[in-house]
Amino acid sequence: MKRTLPIALLAASLFILVEGRAPAAQSYAEFAAGAHAYRGLLTIWQKDGGTYLELAPNQLNADFLETIVPGNGIGQDPVWWGDTDYLPTQILRFQRRGDSVVMVWRNWYAYAGSSASAQLANEGSFPDSIVGIGKIVAENPSSGDVVFDLSSLLGDNIDLRNVINGGIPPAKAYRLDPTLSYFDAVKAFPENDVITVGQTWATDAAHVIDTAPDARRILMRVVYNFVQMPRDDYRPRLMDDRVGLYDDIYIDFSNDSRARRQLPYIVRWNFDPADTSRPSTARHPMVIYLSNTIPPAYRGAIRDACLEWNKAFEKIGILDAIIVRDQPNDPSWDPDDVRYSVIRWLNETRPSFGADSQTLFNPLTGEEIRTGVLVSAVVGSGPRFAWQYLVDPVRYDRTTDPMPAAFLHDSLFATLVHEMGHNLGMQHNFIGHEAYTAAELQSTAFTRQHGITSSVMEYAPLNLWPQAYKQGEFFQTTIGPYDYYAIKFGYASIPGAQTPEQEVPTLRRWASAWSNPWTRYASDEDVDYATGHAADPRVEQGMLTNDPLSWCDVQMKMYRDQIASLNKYWPAGGNAYEQERDVLTLMLRRYDVCAIAAAHYLGGQYLSWSHAGDPDAQLPIAPVSLQTERRAMAVLDAALFSPNALRIPASVLNRLRYSEWSGYGYTGWEGYGNLPTWAYNPPARHDFPLVEQINATQLAAVDYLFKPLVLQRIDENPAESMRTTMTIADLFDWLHAGIFGDLHDATIPLVSRNLQSEYVGRLAILVMAPPKGTPPDAQALAAAELLRIARDAATSMRSNHDSVTRAHLAALVHAAKDPKAPAAPSG
Repeated sequence: MKRTLPIALLAASLFILVEGRAPAAQSYAEFAAGAHAYRGLLTIWQKDGGTYLELAPNQLNADFLETIVPGNGIGQDPVWWGDTDYLPTQILRFQRRGDSVVMVWRNWYAYAGSSASAQLANEGSFPDSIVGIGKIVAENPSSGDVVFDLSSLLGDNIDLRNVINGGIPPAKAYRLDPTLSYFDAVKAFPENDVITVGQTWATDAAHVIDTAPDARRILMRVVYNFVQMPRDDYRPRLMDDRVGLYDDIYIDFSNDSRARRQLPYIVRWNFDPADTSRPSTARHPMVIYLSNTIPPAYRGAIRDACLEWNKAFEKIGILDAIIVRDQPNDPSWDPDDVRYSVIRWLNETRPSFGADSQTLFNPLTGEEIRTGVLVSAVVGSGPRFAWQYLVDPVRYDRTTDPMPAAFLHDSLFATLVHEMGHNLGMQHNFIGHEAYTAAELQSTAFTRQHGITSSVMEYAPLNLWPQAYKQGEFFQTTIGPYDYYAIKFGYASIPGAQTPEQEVPTLRRWASAWSNPWTRYASDEDVDYATGHAADPRVEQGMLTNDPLSWCDVQMKMYRDQIASLNKYWPAGGNAYEQERDVLTLMLRRYDVCAIAAAHYLGGQYLSWSHAGDPDAQLPIAPVSLQTERRAMAVLDAALFSPNALRIPASVLNRLRYSEWSGYGYTGWEGYGNLPTWAYNPPARHDFPLVEQINATQLAAVDYLFKPLVLQRIDENPAESMRTTMTIADLFDWLHAGIFGDLHDATIPLVSRNLQSEYVGRLAILVMAPPKGTPPDAQALAAAELLRIARDAATSMRSNHDSVTRAHLAALVHAAKDPKAPAAPSG
């Protein structure tokens, strides 16, 4: 049966032919006539709107590195200019096949070492990827060079389709329009060549991504970078799971003696010190350039943050490891030159991140070839609001003093020293806050010397204490003890070792200090509370001190006090009342972090990453004790489930209106006036939806506790523990006491009525349509809990209630007695 080409594919084919992207083969001299050559690592030709690559015979079947990044952003999540996170560095090989050159991404996952048989087996077992094929348009008879067409670069090789459309309904999705795509600039450097294409991403819907003049057509520049393979004098280092450096993992078929085939190298820079036997200068320092896009006022703090890491390298005898330079006033200097690692500033309509490390490495070894940082403009504005909205009122009972210069410096420093840690291969460390006590965090001398957590790789919150307490540094102003420890593991020389395997005994000894809170490590997968995978409540983002429950008590009381007195400070004279609404939103967000964190202790497990024989090694799994779980539940009750947990006076609530705007004309789309959503996207309600926000946080805690993995832990922890832990029956009893404690009151508040109704719905799901993995015990207890709620609500109805409360109780009785199979909650 004849198949009709899709219109888009047909259009793409016509475009290439009409534009002359793949002319018939001709003599080299004929091709070169009227063409422009860019000679760098490879030779790039541009002619008649097409772009071509010339390869010498020794460049065919040779390995290069390739990266692809967006050449511009969309002013918001999820596409950012120059972001390297969309595609890892690939091993690129050009292979001639007849009258074409095939661009192949080699499969580097399978490792054969020096085993010829393993190499042959790997080649037959694992696939490569073809990313482009170009017709040869000319050959140089004297040199054997071939010139081939690069039209395949106009395709979606970075998978922007899925990136852009991640949160967009299919009916409004963007698609690549090849008729509006073209080759843009090319650049040639000694160690890399850069080719930029302009791609138009189109949709039939209006105002989807409305940061472009016409949101139906978004121009995305895509930057291809062909890079010379690094020199081969680098020795990889094997990773250890007890220390947090990024890993470059292979499937190792060269060795059958290990229980697992994963072969992990760490990702790191090759500083190459001149003399490893004594302190000496790095022959290959990491030179960081500060782009001219960075506002001058912020460059000092960024420079200090980068250079801070030299302290750790000096400890292991590597001098001048990090060098920071301003972008030179030289037209020949170009940030696209792979020899330069650059920190750049970018702007967004709605800030979606603070800063992001940009690290590229050779996947064959783990050696970094280039680093950098993207910094969002929110990093410059955020500290001002933190000072004005939080620090000045809490510490000084005012909002009028200007932010001290040191506060801005330290905030920028904390953000950039974290990202520079990533540039050095450091992973996040979300257990670092457990190293220090509250008293230590209230000491300026202590925090100045050691930081507010053991590692800059934490997501540490503002170290803010109410007036009754002493106050240490607000931010992380130095690298911590864990950071020194991890840098030693990753970069210190090991005398006598000639191979990665010979380093292992020393590395194992260095990594054995996991049980010490100052050198303890836990990373991203251990804060995956969204799926229930995370189990250790000590591993948390946005926490401080070795007693987070007590710290959260202090923090939540501080925010409750501040919320109750918002009118005293806000809005500032001449400002709209939306300012007071903004302050409340910020405080509620921080309050909720603490409230939800308490739930993570229920059914929690303290996990140890120590290996057998490590000093002070703890059990790999130690369920949280019943005493601590009861304490966490008390925090959860007081912070969330109690009707009085977060009472905000009417005198505050009746001021929290948003500010209105209006656009020019009316276009008929689903918005207001002619303004894009980044300019004006009003909430549904004019007043502040406090009850709905509180209910959302309450149900987030319930939904976490009802995740199958969490229920499994609660059900099985008693069998795994040497001490008493909560049971799954305790969970339902405690939730019942917290959520239905006011069931017999004459009037049940609105926030409690909503929570109770939604909770009954959650129980019905467990009974009628339990998610896969839900323990049978949870299903049985949920059914029993529905009967208890129906009985208690029916009993309560005999009391004297107002009409709304009586109707609510009747609805509870009906829903609990006759549960349906509702859809799972959207959250």
